[in-house]
Amino acid sequence: MNRHLLQSLGFVVTVLVSASTLAADSIQTIRIFETNDQFVLQDERLSDRVQIEVYDMDSKNRATKQLNQRMRALVPKKIQPTKVEKAYRDAFSEVLNSAHWPAINQEIQAGARAIEAAMRFGIEKLPAIVFNDRQVVYGERSLKAALAVYSRENH
Repeated sequence: MNRHLLQSLGFVVTVLVSASTLAADSIQTIRIFETNDQFVLQDERLSDRVQIEVYDMDSKNRATKQLNQRMRALVPKKIQPTKVEKAYRDAFSEVLNSAHWPAINQEIQAGARAIEAAMRFGIEKLPAIVFNDRQVVYGERSLKAALAVYSRENH
């Protein structure tokens, strides 16, 4: 009796693993939308054929904060109202020509890509994982758990 039970359990495990593998095999792209506080652990090893793109939804805010800090440091504390606009234009020009600008600009571009992608895929909350640019799994902080949800819903 125990032998038949073990064989049955082995069969069930094989079927479950096969279903999970089939679901994972049907995935070509995974897009992860996250923030510093709502991140997704990439705790599942996938085929090298699966393209994974991570969108950091905090990028734009970080870039804006860095830019504002650099600008404030360059604009004098006390300035005549008639010279405010020129002071900010000069400060911005200085930031644009500084060694800090490439990193700030890269962060701005990453933020713009993340926002554009979130709008394109209709992301409503974070974290979100989009499989094959069609199916969104919300709220899972583990890629492994999100894959299990995707597998259950597709097989």
